[in-house]
Amino acid sequence: MVPEGMGILAEGLRRTAPAALLALVLMACNVTKYLDEGQELLARQQVELAKKSKVSNRSEVAYELSTLTKQKPNGNFLFLFPREHFYLANNKAKDTTRIDRFLRNTIGQPPTLYSDSLSRRSAALMTDFMRYRGYFNATAYHEADRRRNQRVNLIYHVDPGRRYLIDSVDYSSPAPAIDSLLQVLKTGSALQPGAPLDLTAFDAEKARLSTALRNEGYAYFSTTYFDKLEIDTSQRQGYADIYLTVLPPQEEQNYRKYRIGQITVLTDYSPARDASGEAYPGDTLVEGIRFLSPLATFRMRPDILADNIFLETDSLYSREAYEKTNLALSGLGIYRFVRINQLPDPLRPDVLNYQIQLSTDKRMALGIDLDVNYTNRSQLPGNNTVTQNSNLIGLSLSPSFRNRNVFGGAELLTVGLRGGVEINPSPSNRAPFFNTVDLAAETTLNLPRFKDFGLYGLGRSTGLISDRFYQQLRERANTRYSLAYEYLFISTFYAYNIANARLGYDFRRSPTTLYRINHAALDVLNFSVEQQFQDILDNNQRLRLSISDQYFVSLLFRSLEYSRTGRPDQRGRSISLNAQFELAGAEVFIADQFINDLDPNNQLAQFAVGLVDTRFKKQFSPLRSFASRLLIGIGRPFSQDEEVPYVKQFFAGGANSMRAWAPQGLGPGGYVDPLSIDNNGNINNNLRLYQTGDLQLEVNFEYRFNLFSFVRGAVFTDIGNVWRVKEDPDRPGSQFLLRGRLREDEGSTPFYHQPFYRQLAVDGGFGIRIDLSYFVFRLDLALPLRYNYPRDDSGFQAVRDATNYPESAYWLREFDLGEVRPQIGLGYPF
Repeated sequence: MVPEGMGILAEGLRRTAPAALLALVLMACNVTKYLDEGQELLARQQVELAKKSKVSNRSEVAYELSTLTKQKPNGNFLFLFPREHFYLANNKAKDTTRIDRFLRNTIGQPPTLYSDSLSRRSAALMTDFMRYRGYFNATAYHEADRRRNQRVNLIYHVDPGRRYLIDSVDYSSPAPAIDSLLQVLKTGSALQPGAPLDLTAFDAEKARLSTALRNEGYAYFSTTYFDKLEIDTSQRQGYADIYLTVLPPQEEQNYRKYRIGQITVLTDYSPARDASGEAYPGDTLVEGIRFLSPLATFRMRPDILADNIFLETDSLYSREAYEKTNLALSGLGIYRFVRINQLPDPLRPDVLNYQIQLSTDKRMALGIDLDVNYTNRSQLPGNNTVTQNSNLIGLSLSPSFRNRNVFGGAELLTVGLRGGVEINPSPSNRAPFFNTVDLAAETTLNLPRFKDFGLYGLGRSTGLISDRFYQQLRERANTRYSLAYEYLFISTFYAYNIANARLGYDFRRSPTTLYRINHAALDVLNFSVEQQFQDILDNNQRLRLSISDQYFVSLLFRSLEYSRTGRPDQRGRSISLNAQFELAGAEVFIADQFINDLDPNNQLAQFAVGLVDTRFKKQFSPLRSFASRLLIGIGRPFSQDEEVPYVKQFFAGGANSMRAWAPQGLGPGGYVDPLSIDNNGNINNNLRLYQTGDLQLEVNFEYRFNLFSFVRGAVFTDIGNVWRVKEDPDRPGSQFLLRGRLREDEGSTPFYHQPFYRQLAVDGGFGIRIDLSYFVFRLDLALPLRYNYPRDDSGFQAVRDATNYPESAYWLREFDLGEVRPQIGLGYPF
């Protein structure tokens, strides 16, 4: 059933758009008038697998087959306009103006003309592809469905037939030592009897065996040393015997085991100096590794470098140790280039010497970010005053400094500052010049090594941490110390100071996986509340509890952040995940069970907060994609009488959230703050700077496409809100409920409390992105489509009573340009 508000919008479109739609259809149909006689436009193409065929992952296989086609139909500009029209309509000899060239070359595309020969080649490639996957009896052919106006819909029919299974696998090599290793490695192969035959698995198996043999000392073994795979299907119907053979060696060293000889490290490497043959004044030996420096002293301590070199003199060659060394030295962050040269020893034929060349990067770097914004925000009314709207201009400056080798041990020192203000160009007694002041500073020191203070060693000895995980920590984790301070002042609302200190680790377990762990941590929060805002707090107990002076203390564990960056698969799909968990006051909570009145003033915060941010992206082409995000967050205090601190609560709205609402201007739940309603009944979202919750649910969708040159476009929708987990009598309708119910609390007006899904707000809009490679400037225009509360026929908030309002009362009824909210930001919102 279509919501009433959406029906009104649709009716408006039907009344205003017929002429444009008709012109669009005529444009699409008239594209072929530019074609010569005998030419046909490829309008559509698809791949159809035989319905009775047994193919696993049919959609995946059909997609892979579609990528083999030699022709692709043209795309559309802004979803509807055929790009080939812009090309053909502006491709005459007289079309030489700048706009003609722009329409032809930037927006337009050369038309894809149907070719029967290319279609036959595509069908042949599909046949080969299916046979490579084990469907030896596969067939494919094309069907050209010719339509009117010189258009062709192309269909590829693919019949895979029966897929062969593996009956037996035989590995062999003429070299006895290699053959023995192959028989051991055979057990871990993906090529096992009974498995479906897939020759792509053969390529993966060659790579696996080559890596394993290189780790056993065969430094020059390569996948090219395998003979062609032999497949015998004559022994048993539907089954194949596989023979994997290593070719006889062409050169003796190919199958020779190597040991590691001398290891030399050239620090501050310069090709010119190396070519001149100049001596290195700095020369020292650490753990059997020779370090040379063009200076008498070393900028980087050799012992630190030695800890990151996993090649060992006189040990068997290992490709794994080689790659770990390269990764560790590059991960120090102070070298622009790391080159590990593998040199045969001229006197010992079975020894490889190593020369590691380290080219240093700039030791120090400065950076600065500038942000300018415009907003309209209201002041809270004071005594004998009325609410004052202010047009504010915001300016934020964020300089940063980095020193990549501050103490000579690859330590990274980062200092960041931020200064921001929002000013009122037309100040008055009720609206001061400075509306907002934001100051912050943070200093972080990263040590390029894992320093265990006993906690992880204890976990390892008790079996809570595996030896492998502990070894990975020692090899890849950095120790991090940080200090930070922030001051925020919002006129007529509040000001707070927060200072914090952290001890933790950054652990990149793989190229796509990162852990950020904080253990010992201390935060000191101090609030100063303006009188206008204090009047609000006096009437809201739960909000008052969250805004107070507090200490966040953690001795053993404070937070864990897990990030996984998804890599696109063959269909351009990727899933990324960021999960955060923060715990403060756990030790205080435990001690409080044994010590009475440990915290009589409730200034030691005790809470837990969790957040999961999952993102899915589908890349259709380099400049066309679909992106989505699912955000779920919840925070809870340890005691039912307390609240999660205000600075740790969730909010919706802003440039990266619900874009039709101001930051902290939505919710919680279906609650509407009376102070946000003006004399005309309109709701001023900018006023509610304190509308937060301890539970958040949000879903975002965005389709991104190219407009022209470096200008991108996007259409988007956001769905979400924040809620209170527990009932809040001072904010009726703010609680998260799975099912709606009638609330008849004593001393208050009865009202129907809607379930959470009836309190979800929805917005939609259009965005422009200026992609300048090094940064993306973003402008989004968002319109609220569904509100988190019901509205009456005049568009004002409906009377809160026992009525269960219909769904149509929540949706936008009439388009109002004043409802459109611009959001400016840098980068993509998700």
